Amino acid sequence: MRKEVLAAVIIGLSLGLFITYGFYRVRSTLTETTITDLQTTPSPSPEAPVPTNLALHSPEDGTIQTETTLTVAGATIPNALVVVFVNDADMITTADETGNFAVESTLKQGSNTIAVHVVDENGDTTVEERVVIVTTIFEETADATDSAQQETDDDDQ
Repeated sequence: MRKEVLAAVIIGLSLGLFITYGFYRVRSTLTETTITDLQTTPSPSPEAPVPTNLALHSPEDGTIQTETTLTVAGATIPNALVVVFVNDADMITTADETGNFAVESTLKQGSNTIAVHVVDENGDTTVEERVVIVTTIFEETADATDSAQQETDDDDQ
């Protein structure tokens, strides 16, 4: 019985040390790679603009509106393929020769996620995301304010 317990302890310690050494090697390899990548990657100078393939003009992120229609518009590389995802629906268009594009979409009540993907001639993809919320609270508040104002005007006469 003592020999079996002693053998189990030795096997357990050996296995534990082997696994710990494996984690150590993986971590040291990842750390060396990250430091090497940071040292060889040049940082952009403050004067040079960072190149981007997409500038989304509308909608603004976090927009709250009462209308269920929305125009997604922006600028990108001329004649680039633009794919707009609104919730689960997708629309494909091409930017014009100046790089501008616009797509009309229908939104649902509540939160809507809009993702615009631009694919350039090399097959590289740039993505911008926005969230737009459609609500009827503003309409109800405006209607209640209008009716209260009308009652006040009627009482004044």
